[in-house]
Amino acid sequence: MIETRLLRNALALAKHRNYARAAKALNISQPTLTRSIQLLETRLGVRLFDRKARTVLPTPAGEEMLKHARLVIASSTALEEGIQQLRGLKKGSLAIGIGPYAASILLGQTLGRFNKDHPQIRITAMIDDWVNLPRRLKEREFDFLVMEISQLETDHDLDIKPLLPHQGFFFCSGTHPALKLKSLSLNDLIRYPFALPTLPERLLNLFGKLFQTAGDETNVIDRLSIIQSNDASLIRNTVANSHVIGLATYGMMAEELQSKRFAALPFKIPEIKTAYGIVTRKGLSLPPAASLFLEILSEINAVQSADDAQFVESLKAPPSAK
Repeated sequence: MIETRLLRNALALAKHRNYARAAKALNISQPTLTRSIQLLETRLGVRLFDRKARTVLPTPAGEEMLKHARLVIASSTALEEGIQQLRGLKKGSLAIGIGPYAASILLGQTLGRFNKDHPQIRITAMIDDWVNLPRRLKEREFDFLVMEISQLETDHDLDIKPLLPHQGFFFCSGTHPALKLKSLSLNDLIRYPFALPTLPERLLNLFGKLFQTAGDETNVIDRLSIIQSNDASLIRNTVANSHVIGLATYGMMAEELQSKRFAALPFKIPEIKTAYGIVTRKGLSLPPAASLFLEILSEINAVQSADDAQFVESLKAPPSAK
């Protein structure tokens, strides 16, 4: 049986790509790390890492070993924390990876409710976009993800549980000149910049259809002026202080809409909606704290989804939408 210590050392070396840095991170000596990698290679009967100039890279066999090592370490950690909680030790930790808009909609309420009843659980929540989060989950940075899942369908290493969608809409500052137009169409919005997060392919295609004009074969996205940021608060502040147009859900800015700081542009577009889901590593059971956290999040998501749908239903349908 291979010791988990050897696997942890190999994972550290793969992450840092350097024996000295990996040894420092592990708080062991470099010779100790070298011997542990040699021992692991002897146990498996293959070479796991190659030295390349100033870096260390895993071999194909090393990549396969690392894939399984992550699962072993994740299972070991989940077992330890699960047993601790079942024994009544009342301690543990959660590492959550979440997309920027999902965080704005769901994270605050969920953290508040969970922490009120379970203050002993240490929680780390990291916000990143849907492009990076799956890789970080596989590298054991997180227990689970809450993120856009529309482009994860072919990833067989992950388990995906869809969440109820949140209806979105375009918004602007309460003093935006577009609000003064007597007849506002979607194509009137093209003259203004957009502030947007990293959009999945499904929404990029939707933008192309919404703003395509008759006889124009150019890529609509290329013609739009776009400020891209995955910081939801930065997008809101940019929209509030300019003629920029943003994309949001009612749950992200209910109070700011009521205060007239922002205004929802009068277009009801059913296809503008989230495709969030809970993402975990296939074949691994979540620790009890994670399961409870996700129960609370799913409950809050359902309520917020209904509120968002009700708000967008009050907006008129755009005559130029296709």
